[in-house]
Amino acid sequence: MRISRSLLSLAAAAVFACQAFAAPPAHSIIPQLQEQFGLNESQVRGALGALLVFARERLTKQDFDQLAQRIPNAEQAMQQVKQQGIVTRPLDNLGEYEASLSSLGIGQPLASQFAPAVLGYLGAAGYQRERDILARVLE
Repeated sequence: MRISRSLLSLAAAAVFACQAFAAPPAHSIIPQLQEQFGLNESQVRGALGALLVFARERLTKQDFDQLAQRIPNAEQAMQQVKQQGIVTRPLDNLGEYEASLSSLGIGQPLASQFAPAVLGYLGAAGYQRERDILARVLE
């Protein structure tokens, strides 16, 4: 009986540990960026959508898909920035990405702080691979 309880306790501890590591971050990216920069949800979604459009042009499909999984409604956000005229052509460099944010009411110096904040969120949330993928795009 003693071995059974020990094994049961060990199994319960293992399940708890797995759940703790698999749990999503307590604060998702959109509210975190809203709070950090004083932006509304539409501005954050637009800036994320434009960042994803910029990243998609530079990444393999596999890397992009992995990154996009960490951004809520990524595909929808990218479609919206195109439909709303926030992104009207390919973004050739980081400066063009940042300039596209002006139509969201996000000017400098805030525009240049947005992508690094996304990197920070990904790293803090435990998404190191995705952070590294995006970091390559931003170099």
